[in-house]
Amino acid sequence: MNQRTKQLRSRLLRRYYKSAALGWFRPKGLHWAKIVTDDGYWRWTRADNGIMGRLLRNPPLHVYQTVMRFKTESPPRGWKSSGYLLGGPLLFDADFIEKREPFSLWKIVDASSMIQELIETVQDRGDFHATRVMFSGFRGVHVALDTTESEVSPITLHPNRRDRHLLSLKYLRKQVARSLGYWCPGWDWSVSADIWRVSRVPWSIHGKSALRAIVFNPPYTSKSIENQLANATPFSQERKLRVRITRFVPAFTFVDGNIYGPFTKGWATKLPIAVANHLIWQDWAKPRETGPKNSGNWFGKDWQMLFRHQGLGFNMDCHHEEGDGG
Repeated sequence: MNQRTKQLRSRLLRRYYKSAALGWFRPKGLHWAKIVTDDGYWRWTRADNGIMGRLLRNPPLHVYQTVMRFKTESPPRGWKSSGYLLGGPLLFDADFIEKREPFSLWKIVDASSMIQELIETVQDRGDFHATRVMFSGFRGVHVALDTTESEVSPITLHPNRRDRHLLSLKYLRKQVARSLGYWCPGWDWSVSADIWRVSRVPWSIHGKSALRAIVFNPPYTSKSIENQLANATPFSQERKLRVRITRFVPAFTFVDGNIYGPFTKGWATKLPIAVANHLIWQDWAKPRETGPKNSGNWFGKDWQMLFRHQGLGFNMDCHHEEGDGG
C-alpha cells in the first residue's frame, strides 16, 4: 500500500471515529485500551480518559481493550503489573477465515452452531453466562462469558511477584476454559485462560479488512447472523470505485451476500466502495489513478459518498451497544 492510500485510509478512519459510539466493557474506568497505529506500534491509554481525542489525532488501525477489570495507575503488563485485578469475563475466540484470504460470509454464518453450543453448555453449568457475542471484524467470533457471582474479591498485583491468589485465579480460569473447550471443540481455550488478554472493541474498524467488529443480538441462528453481518461495514455498498487488482483474489462472498471475484493480478474493475476498501486495505488492490473518481478526488466536497449514511454519522447502527459488556 503506497503512502497516498495510507493517508486516505487514515482520513476515512478519522471521519468514522468522529461520530462512532464504541462498545466499551463497563465500567470503562476499569478497562485499559490498547491501540495500534499505522506505524505498527502498540500504545496503551485509559478507556475513560480522552480516548476519543487520541483516536482522532492518530486514527488507529486496531482498537482493543482489556478483558479483565483492573484498578491500576499504569497499564497491566503481565506479572510486572501493580494495583488490583477485579475479575472479568472469560473470552472464547475462534477463527474461521485463514490469513491471506478475503472475508467469507458463510464461514462466519456457519459459526452459529458453535456459538449456540457454547452458550447452552455454560447455561447448564450455571456458573457463567454469555454477556457478549461478537464478530471480530474479519476472521472470527468472540464470546464473553461472565461469572454469575455478583462480587469478586480484589486481587492485589505485586510487581515481579506471583501472588498465590492470582495464581489460583489463573488456575481456575484455565480449568474452566479447558473444560468448556473439551465439550465445545473449535474454540481456542488458551485465549480464555489468559488473564492479560485484550479484545477488539465493538464498532471499531479492523484496519486490514475495512470491516468493523459488531455485537450480535440473539437469537444466534445462521439466518440472524447473516442478516446482522450487513452492519459490519460502514462504507457504501451502492457507490462504486475503480480499482486495479494487485494479486490473485479468489471468489468470496462479502457481507452484502454477493459473490465477488475471482480476480487475476492486473484486473481493472469497478467495485462497491465497501468491497474495494476491503481489498485495498489488505494490499490486494489499489485505486485506479484514472477516471472521473480517482483516489485524489475521494475527499472532495462529496466525501460522504464513501459512507453508508450520508450526513447522519454512524450511531444509527451502534448507539444501543454503548453500554453492553461484562
